[in-house]
Amino acid sequence: MKLSRLLFGLFALGVATLFGVTSLGYPDAAARMPLIYAVVVGLFAIAMIVQELTAHSRARAQASSSAAPTLEGSQLAEGELTEGDSAPAPPAPPARPLKAMAVFVFAAVYIYSISWLGYVVATAVFMGLSLWLVRHVSLRFSLIGIAGLITVVCLVFIGFLGLPVPLLPPLF
Repeated sequence: MKLSRLLFGLFALGVATLFGVTSLGYPDAAARMPLIYAVVVGLFAIAMIVQELTAHSRARAQASSSAAPTLEGSQLAEGELTEGDSAPAPPAPPARPLKAMAVFVFAAVYIYSISWLGYVVATAVFMGLSLWLVRHVSLRFSLIGIAGLITVVCLVFIGFLGLPVPLLPPLF
């Protein structure tokens, strides 16, 4: 069982629950979208938790049911593994806990900075720094993704729901 996936699923379920409960205090029109997101994230989190638990129980059952085969009268060829031997495991990919921690710190600063930088600037800086840190996406697609995300969120929360979101810093 991958403990990190299980903990991430529990964390996501907690965040979804917090968002769902918080959105109940919003006006009806404003509560729809956050509640939908909370339900979707909660369902994905539950699916991740169930997947990890079933994979763990399946692996335990398979390990307990598969007994080592006996070699009745046959001899091992040179280089074959014996009962107590195991094949060398492939090297695990390097962990990137510092990058993940940095993105969480960026997210905390991002949430705080929206009130004094405005949504557009804070989101562009947060997404740019996070995508640069991860470096799995090219600069062109990063810029397209950032522009698309900002546009869609502005359309949904300002255009559709009519929420007063500070788009730019108070100076503007």
